[in-house]
Amino acid sequence: MSEDIDVTNKISFAEIDDEQLPIIKCVCGKEFERWDYVIYYNDKNCRKCPNCNRRFYFINKITVYEVVDE
Repeated sequence: MSEDIDVTNKISFAEIDDEQLPIIKCVCGKEFERWDYVIYYNDKNCRKCPNCNRRFYFINKITVYEVVDE
C-alpha cells in the first residue's frame, strides 16, 4: 500500500472556498487560471491534473494557540 506524499511546498494555490481549492501551479509546473483546476477536501478521487495526470486532495488544518504571558 502506498502512502500519499505531502507536496504542499511544491504547488501554488489560491484561497480555499468551502471544500474546493483552486490550483494555480501544479507540481509538474503547469500554471492555471483561478478555478480552471480545482482539487477537493479529503477526496482521493478528485480530478487529475490535465497536464501530468497526478491526483491531489487537501486537508485543511487550523491550530489555535493560547497566549501565555510570562
